[in-house]
Amino acid sequence: MKIRRHSLASALAFLAATTMFAAPQLAANAQQPAAAPFHAYDNTHYQDVDLVGEAGLVKANILYQRQEWIACTADDKLPPKAEFQAAVQAAAVHRGPVVLDFENIWIKNVDAAQAHRRYRLWRQLFLWAKEAAPGHMIGAYDLLGPNSDQYLDCARDLSQYQDGFFPHLYTAPTLTQATWERRLDNRVVSARNVNSSKPLIPYIRPQEEATCGGDPEPTYLPADRWRRQLDQLGAKASGFIVWSPVMCSHNVGENRGWITETVDFMRSLPSASSTVAQTRSWPLAPPLPACAPTPGVSVPVPAPAPISRVLPTPAAMQAAAVQCEALPAF
Repeated sequence: MKIRRHSLASALAFLAATTMFAAPQLAANAQQPAAAPFHAYDNTHYQDVDLVGEAGLVKANILYQRQEWIACTADDKLPPKAEFQAAVQAAAVHRGPVVLDFENIWIKNVDAAQAHRRYRLWRQLFLWAKEAAPGHMIGAYDLLGPNSDQYLDCARDLSQYQDGFFPHLYTAPTLTQATWERRLDNRVVSARNVNSSKPLIPYIRPQEEATCGGDPEPTYLPADRWRRQLDQLGAKASGFIVWSPVMCSHNVGENRGWITETVDFMRSLPSASSTVAQTRSWPLAPPLPACAPTPGVSVPVPAPAPISRVLPTPAAMQAAAVQCEALPAF
């Protein structure tokens, strides 16, 4: 009986000591936040590269504005709803976000009245896109920073209709890496200033930003520079979209250094990271009745073009041909 009591006492003492030393470590582990998801997408057209299979990226979707729609939006009107929503559904073939590329209605270099009309255009396009593709992230290409800072109140309000920010961070032939990183920092600040709860997912490109179709094709970035950009995005942003234009060569060939670095970067991410961002629903605030210029940010407004009273402009004729829709009244 004495031996049993001694064994039981020893076991209890050992258990107490183990718990005493383990408890702080368990508490520390419990206090560590889960790794933030990282959203890595592929929007390239290379035929000899599989960024989904090789690196684990997810295919993204982009809807380019049709020529006839440009005639509508240039006239402060909307494309036909049924036609636009059908195009959104046709574009949303992959699990990634649906990004609207409407580059003629950025909210900059216009007066307050024009800014508000463009705000209303974006708002309606986002609402229609969400109806057409409810299971996808919805956003706009480059509608952040210089393209919306002049009317920050409307940019902030539009953020409630977007699931993320998708600015471009391509590398021009003369752009230094230091300047690229400053631009990334500026986009981080802009995203936090507009809506810090939305993921920042810039478009990046493994080739220099240049017109395709020439001889030679745009140069590929050195592998170490590409990796530096990925590391910076991993530290400061919520993800990226690798993009290549349709007009460029669709074959990477031996230029695979950037692919190797992309694969290695994705493997370095925490296991809790995800490449698919989730959409969320939230109550929408009433639309803004006006857009106010941002204090301290200049708003250069070009002089109005002379109005032709003889013949309608080609844009107006095209807009009439597609039966553009008027902006809805608030």
